[in-house]
Amino acid sequence: MKTPRELLTERHRNMRPKLDAMRQKVITAMPSSGKVDAAHRRWSEDRSIGAVLTKVWQQLIWPSRRAWAGMAVIWLVVLGANVGMHGASRGTPSRGSTSSRDIAQALHEQQRLLAELLPTEAPPMRAARPKPGPRSQRPTVIKAC
Repeated sequence: MKTPRELLTERHRNMRPKLDAMRQKVITAMPSSGKVDAAHRRWSEDRSIGAVLTKVWQQLIWPSRRAWAGMAVIWLVVLGANVGMHGASRGTPSRGSTSSRDIAQALHEQQRLLAELLPTEAPPMRAARPKPGPRSQRPTVIKAC
């Protein structure tokens, strides 16, 4: 049995002379060496930094300009909020400026308030129920239907 490749090769075998003729036409139609150098030079100029940046702008940024503008606005809002929060935190005293006497006084005040809020009497405790013994020692109750 023939493979698919062999079947295709056999089927298109008569096209080979036509393809060879087309290749020959293309080769003869190619520009002379001077024209090839000019084309190569033009291709090299297209690879300059400005051309690359222009192409990147046209293909990556310009088609999705609304999305990029939205991202820029979001970053500006985040930056503004960050600067605003950083400026507001400068006016607050630092942690180390509180004396130990002030901390002790605040702790004493908290304990006093806690004592006022919580009831002084403990709730009555229920008597603990005795734990049942093993099942074999429990009385069995049989109910008749």
